[in-house]
Amino acid sequence: MPEEFALGLNEVDVAVRRTGLPANWHPFEIRSAGHTLEENARLAAASWDALRARGLAGPDKLDIEVEQTLRSWTQPEILIIVRAAEIADGRQVLYRATIGHGLGVYSELVTGGVNFVQIRPDHLVDALIGILPRYGPVPLPPVTITQRTGQAPSTRDRDALAPFATWPPHRHGTFELSTRHGQSVLRPAGTVTFLDSDGGRYLTFTEPLPGDETRLRFVPSDGGHLRAWLHERIAETTGR
Repeated sequence: MPEEFALGLNEVDVAVRRTGLPANWHPFEIRSAGHTLEENARLAAASWDALRARGLAGPDKLDIEVEQTLRSWTQPEILIIVRAAEIADGRQVLYRATIGHGLGVYSELVTGGVNFVQIRPDHLVDALIGILPRYGPVPLPPVTITQRTGQAPSTRDRDALAPFATWPPHRHGTFELSTRHGQSVLRPAGTVTFLDSDGGRYLTFTEPLPGDETRLRFVPSDGGHLRAWLHERIAETTGR
């Protein structure tokens, strides 16, 4: 069984449910096919036959590599969701990357399905950073501001941030990290946004503070700061 494979959306639903795994695939939207129980059963059988024809399943069970991939994908200890939007054409990009049961999985939502790639857990963060196009940092110093929830930035803060909007944007997106330790449930561990423009790239780190305040750090970066942040937060929240 290859370490990379693709499943149609209905095939994902059928493979996960038939294996007894939880339907955890956020942010992908995958619904069971069919409007009636009979139609659902017919389409599920057709999907399983398609998996068998491609060597991804046997009569009753998934190929072991496929099952292990989906187990890590639906029961992760570490979950990284990447969302990105291209300004020029409005295209939306979604990735779901996981580490679980000793395996790393990198997946991308494509037209009509999901592409899956098995990857070593210690290579997952680098692989995700590698999906970003190459950009240098915007030629600006970093800026840190503190905001109270529901309060607009001060004039001083707006003036400090204005240079970051100097150049036409190309794309923007987020890296959302969730982790669990031991038998606990997945918990949010932080979100970093990025913006690419004619001037380069910058990241925004958001840190909740006591007293209903939030610290925002705007950091010019080629992506290296994001890589370091992911490694640090994973270590802090999982003990890895």
